[in-house]
Amino acid sequence: MMIVSRQPVPPNERGPAKRRRIRAGTGAASCALPRLRLLLARRKPIRIIRISCPACHSSSIRRSKRRSVQDFLFSAAGVLPWRCETCHTRFRARLMPLRTLFYAHCANCGNLELQRISAERVPGARAAFGRILRLPALRCDPCRHKFFSVRPLRQQADPVAAAPGE
Repeated sequence: MMIVSRQPVPPNERGPAKRRRIRAGTGAASCALPRLRLLLARRKPIRIIRISCPACHSSSIRRSKRRSVQDFLFSAAGVLPWRCETCHTRFRARLMPLRTLFYAHCANCGNLELQRISAERVPGARAAFGRILRLPALRCDPCRHKFFSVRPLRQQADPVAAAPGE
């Protein structure tokens, strides 16, 4: 049995305004978890590679269900089904571009900006195998995932420095 209150809700306590206040950190939710808020503030945002619809070039897409055997076979190769929320077109695409699969990247978030760390810092039973083979140990800063990889790191383009006389 559900109890429903017939009391009117004040305008400042309903709808999108309340959600914005909670997201901004002024509501009761932010007071309840101050440590969590402090931990999340230190993390860098994870870069997400945007996939766009091939029909209307909109970036408002979502994952679609795998419905056929063909969808499951494509998924095994990394090609996933997507659906555009604007024009409702269903298409298949990789989560990450094929050219980035040849470089070391985080398995959790797909981040290509990785840091080299000491091999002793990588936890887990499989880490011993990476230490024996002397594989480079890497760390993803946004999601803090530590792992070994045989793939090379992607070189970041250095910004051009100004001449000393200018």
